[in-house]
Amino acid sequence: MELRHIRYFIAVAEYLNFRKAAQRLHIAQPPLSRQIRQLEETLGVDLFARDKRHVELTKAGLAFLEEGRKLLVQAGHAVEAARRAQRGETGMVKVGIASGLGGIVSQVVFEFRKRWPGIEVECRDIFSNFQNDALRKHEIDVGFLRPPLDHVSLDCELLYEEEFVVIVPKQHRLAKRRSLRMHDIADEPLIIFDRNFSSGLYDKILGLYSRHGLTPRLIPTHVEAHEEAGAIMVASGKAIFMGAGAIVNRTVAGIQLASVRLNEPEAKIEVYAACRKDDASPAVHGFLDCVRTIVPPQKQKPVSIGAPVKTALFPLDSCEQCAQARAVRSGR
Repeated sequence: MELRHIRYFIAVAEYLNFRKAAQRLHIAQPPLSRQIRQLEETLGVDLFARDKRHVELTKAGLAFLEEGRKLLVQAGHAVEAARRAQRGETGMVKVGIASGLGGIVSQVVFEFRKRWPGIEVECRDIFSNFQNDALRKHEIDVGFLRPPLDHVSLDCELLYEEEFVVIVPKQHRLAKRRSLRMHDIADEPLIIFDRNFSSGLYDKILGLYSRHGLTPRLIPTHVEAHEEAGAIMVASGKAIFMGAGAIVNRTVAGIQLASVRLNEPEAKIEVYAACRKDDASPAVHGFLDCVRTIVPPQKQKPVSIGAPVKTALFPLDSCEQCAQARAVRSGR
């Protein structure tokens, strides 16, 4: 049995007239009659009760008509799926997201789903330091990250630069300032995340202290295990946090936090989109086109400290503590 047999049968079943069905199918009536007989012989049932004047569906014919229509629809879906796959319009794009970049990525994903509805997008939180290796191992296809970058294996596009912010309790003496300088926070204990997670950000922060002749009072934090704890440490006044991202005001455990821009020329860090140099996937290139639509790459003219800066929005969490933890680790 072939699909054409089913199409011929459905045409005769709908017209209950071999001549009219043959006209619709653009074939002669005798070949159509032969195809229907072959189908009945293959199935071992009579699909039509016919005489010289009338053609009617048998019970077997009625049952076969319902299932035959489903088969044709499914066959159409199969053909279209094959064609979409040939055009690269099916599959999955796996995306790595460094902390604090979820807002930008979400905008890109929304745009990509409008353009490529047949492609799934899988997003994973991955520290910047680990994304280079994840891209090389094909664990992700596109990464949103901060330095360091593997320019040998990866194509990397500068998207924008983030300004540093200082996060303090809302009641802190510095909370209402419009901006801060390094000497304003010189004596404050500083929460800092493990260098293995984001060495570029870690080195930038310590470099700021060094250039101003300051020695930071560091309180190391293991991010993956103690995100909420780190947020509460700031809220309780135990230490401040310095990172890159948007100016936010949040509440955690009933205590409000505030963030203030750090007004130093070097207090900024680059954000990149990266993919493998040898990746020929149409879907991946389509995703990168959406990145360029949302955030046009800045290859030659980076944002200055005094210019409006595009900052990453913090991703939404299911609870306020999680949300504040996201804010505290925004510079990772």
